[in-house]
Amino acid sequence: MVVVAALAEPARAQRVDAPLAAPGQSQDRPAATAGDPIVVTGRPLPPKEEIRALARAITPPNPSDAPLPRFHDSVCFGSAGLDRPTLEAIGDRLAADAEQAGLTLAGDGCKPNVITLFVDHVESEVAKLVQTKWWVFGDRSPGEIRSITREKGPVRAWSNSETRSRDGDQIDSGGFLKVATASRVVASVRRDTLASIVLIERAALLGKSPRQIGDYVAMRALAGVRPQRVRDRETILTLFDSETTAVPAELTAFDRGYLHGLYAGAANAFASSTQGTIVREILKAKGKEEAPAARNGSAVHP
Repeated sequence: MVVVAALAEPARAQRVDAPLAAPGQSQDRPAATAGDPIVVTGRPLPPKEEIRALARAITPPNPSDAPLPRFHDSVCFGSAGLDRPTLEAIGDRLAADAEQAGLTLAGDGCKPNVITLFVDHVESEVAKLVQTKWWVFGDRSPGEIRSITREKGPVRAWSNSETRSRDGDQIDSGGFLKVATASRVVASVRRDTLASIVLIERAALLGKSPRQIGDYVAMRALAGVRPQRVRDRETILTLFDSETTAVPAELTAFDRGYLHGLYAGAANAFASSTQGTIVREILKAKGKEEAPAARNGSAVHP
């Protein structure tokens, strides 16, 4: 069953921060006592070059003189493979992330263009799609599809996009696209993400909360990023990295800045320009995160 979550309402009254448990296990955790200490630890702002390098590392390959692909139409979420309450909690979180990034949510009865499937064997499921439903890979080249099928780990994700004019006009039936006069400041076209698909192995969800899962899907589906080379970094993209010891409980300042920066600028901005906006938004988000800790006199560790 597919649960479509194009939700503008607040998350339902349930514990979206509770980690998923194995069948037969309780998801309840002992409540903290009044005497438990609360420790707030701040971290220094990482160098700008480090942030820029990480942002480039996770961004899909794209010519610097072409816009980065992103959603321009309203987004509609569909998911399957878990119990309905959990799917709804993940969908609520994903919808909140989309709104914060500046995206518009589609209404009830919409056709999903962001699809998350929870499966038992992700490798074999992707192989089946290649054999029987190859069209779900959209404009992915044969080489890109092979890269997806050869990935390691419990997650596979990809996005399909198309080139449109800067105003959103599509290629006509004759194969022509009418574009505005070329500019040295912005591109005459934009890249529209049409759909994003994320497959996650169910066994890898144990101990992870719907909040974390929704945030992870937001980065993979709405931004189309790649999680390679992010080990031990402050990003939700480490969620399914088996060698990462400390995983964030939700989107980090880096993640929020990346999403907001991707959708903040002009749709037809050059990739290099958008990368600059992303870095600035990450630094802004990091600064806001550090300010309360500094005001409260929190301990700062290198």
